[in-house]
Amino acid sequence: MRILVTGAGGFAGGHMARRLAAAGHQIYALTRKSPVAPPGETEARQRFKVVQSSLLDASGLPDEIDAVVHTAATSIWHGISVDRMLTDNVLATQVLINHALRVQAKAFVFYSSVSAFGRVSADVLDETVPTTDPDAYGATKLLSEQHLADVSDDLPSLSIRLPAVVGQGSKRNWPSEVLRKLSAGEPLSYFNPQTPFNNVVHEADLAALVKRVLSRELSGCDMVVVGSKGQITSGDVVGIIAAETRSVSEIATRTDPRHAFLIDSSKAGARYGFEPGEVAQVIRQFSSRRAE
Repeated sequence: MRILVTGAGGFAGGHMARRLAAAGHQIYALTRKSPVAPPGETEARQRFKVVQSSLLDASGLPDEIDAVVHTAATSIWHGISVDRMLTDNVLATQVLINHALRVQAKAFVFYSSVSAFGRVSADVLDETVPTTDPDAYGATKLLSEQHLADVSDDLPSLSIRLPAVVGQGSKRNWPSEVLRKLSAGEPLSYFNPQTPFNNVVHEADLAALVKRVLSRELSGCDMVVVGSKGQITSGDVVGIIAAETRSVSEIATRTDPRHAFLIDSSKAGARYGFEPGEVAQVIRQFSSRRAE
């Protein structure tokens, strides 16, 4: 299958593009400016072509594609404006969807976010939980999901609402920030250490899901939410990372009224064969920096 993977210069898209190439697919690895690391295997590199283009310029996108895996996005972070998120997440996705329609792609896999749910009051998050007051980033993801729903007769799609995605090179989420600080010996303060936690997915488990999705014929528009198997506490997460890194950081905890929830991935498992790792093992694998 000929697959366009966006965001290939970033963490999630780069890993996805390389894993799909290793699985035998012809990959167009799209990046705007960032360099893209090719697969390590010679045969996979031969199926891996880097395409440098802005998503806002459809003329730079390849025509000979069967599917799109859209990982590129700009999330809330220091210095990121709402205007930039609208441009990068909504307008760019609109251009990409229209291009996929024009070239008659057979499948579109969209990296959405649990932020699309907005404020979650449920103790367990699954696809039935309604959206309530999403922030700007969540709203951009929701708009893109709705655009895919509008064109589902002509472009079958699956939106995957993601928690923190971790693996080699991950950043800008809570487990990755904990790892960065504890590895550097910086002080760490976090809240509610007894909070139950499985709101994380390893990029390798996510890639396995996407490979299964693309191996079948999609129809209509679907959405799943994913996380790791089982549960630990936030304190366990910090403890595992501290042990794996042999950290000497000063660690403090505090109480915060924010509501915590666990993720139920059973729909993704039943419908698409998603098999997430146990959350403790995911954190241990990610924080030990073992080859992945």
